[in-house]
Amino acid sequence: MEILLQKEIVFTVKDNRTNYCISFETERDYDHLEFVCEYSPKTISDPELVAREVAQGMEKSGWTGRKLFPADMDECKVLMNLVTFSLDYEGEYVGCAHRHDPEQVIVISEHGSSSGFFARKAAKGKWKVVLNVHAAIPEHELTYHLTVMGCDKPDYAYRPFEMHTHTRHSDGRFQVAELAQAARDYGYAGFALTDHNTEAGQAELTPELEAQTVPAIRGIEWTTFFGHMLVLGCHKYVDWRFALPEDIDTYTAQIRENGGVAGVAHPFNIGSPMCTGCRWDFKVKNWENITYMEIWSQENPMMRTKNIMAMEWWTKLLNEGHRLACTAGRDWHCRDTEPPVLSATYLGLPDGNVTEQNALDALRAGRTYVTLGPTMDITARQGETSGSLGDTLHTGDCEVYVDVGETERREHWARWGIAVRSVAVTGPNGTVKAPYTGELCRIKTQGDRWLRVELYGDKQGQYDQLLAVSSPIYFA
Repeated sequence: MEILLQKEIVFTVKDNRTNYCISFETERDYDHLEFVCEYSPKTISDPELVAREVAQGMEKSGWTGRKLFPADMDECKVLMNLVTFSLDYEGEYVGCAHRHDPEQVIVISEHGSSSGFFARKAAKGKWKVVLNVHAAIPEHELTYHLTVMGCDKPDYAYRPFEMHTHTRHSDGRFQVAELAQAARDYGYAGFALTDHNTEAGQAELTPELEAQTVPAIRGIEWTTFFGHMLVLGCHKYVDWRFALPEDIDTYTAQIRENGGVAGVAHPFNIGSPMCTGCRWDFKVKNWENITYMEIWSQENPMMRTKNIMAMEWWTKLLNEGHRLACTAGRDWHCRDTEPPVLSATYLGLPDGNVTEQNALDALRAGRTYVTLGPTMDITARQGETSGSLGDTLHTGDCEVYVDVGETERREHWARWGIAVRSVAVTGPNGTVKAPYTGELCRIKTQGDRWLRVELYGDKQGQYDQLLAVSSPIYFA
């Protein structure tokens, strides 16, 4: 990200019905340009000023002596500033954001621009912003801030995975090849093979099978008396059978030393007598050896109490200073008779290249989010410094940019009436929520220890449902 232009302009009533032009040049091509526009105040409600301006407006418009209906009066309670944004490139009109929001983020890209603008390559050349001053309220100054940023393509592209599966090598009904094909059919880019306490099925993950279906992450689900743990990519078998609540740190250290990644599976399943060991009872002292937590388990995850409890525990651990990525795992055992409400874990991979090693690196780095469908591209910015999931920024004010996607794997989730209505940033001090308008969303917040992004909206006829959750961005 490069800041190409920062400008503050003050408009007064004399600027009404004028255009203010700002020209700048880009010296190279970018993946996209972002124009951050904000002005204030938006409204003035001083009764005397409002009454005077309304009376003058009625006189100019030939309304003198006319009866005003309630609907007319509703339009005359406050005065509103209005400045809109339009754009040219090399003398050609690119489009306009004629909207009343006093804060907007406008994206220009050949892959698709913000509403009101043509798709246009963010190319080297001459650009011109035209601020169209439709209304500046008398007796008050209107301050307009414009920041233009040139943004390159992210180093990491996020791809969807199913992270918890079983075959006939444990208690599943899938053959390994059937599972791999089912993962592909559901639009996953990869999956983790995590049979209970055995790695025997990994021999069937041949290069030919993965080329015909999707790549796999080789793993195992430690199924102990005191909790289940997903262990991925371990170079050496670590014996799970004698792990006790008080000495689990010894085992997680061995997993890490042998290149493995450990994650807590469904920590709040009901344990004995329903499922001995399914609830997490291990007494972890060193959380550095555990990389992630499965906060969503099974189908339609937020309709399950255990997942609400898992998210609460994960939040508590983040507040205590531990760094844990989040995953979703279906605990997939067999083919579906009817398509269920599915989640996916998105992993941030270099250039989107799906390999087992890239997936493991993404987990270790905290480049993950879970979703019922819509995707997220997340960036936190502090001046000219930016970061994303798993990164560490300085404690203080920051702006979080969230680009929501509603097209990937859509055939698998749109049938459930899933639609994004709001974007939220949650941290130790609470949640800041903003309506989702279909555009790049910007939320101003305080970066303190950690923050994560959440999407809310409609699902199965219910409103304000949690649809997606990201791993944290950290602050120190």
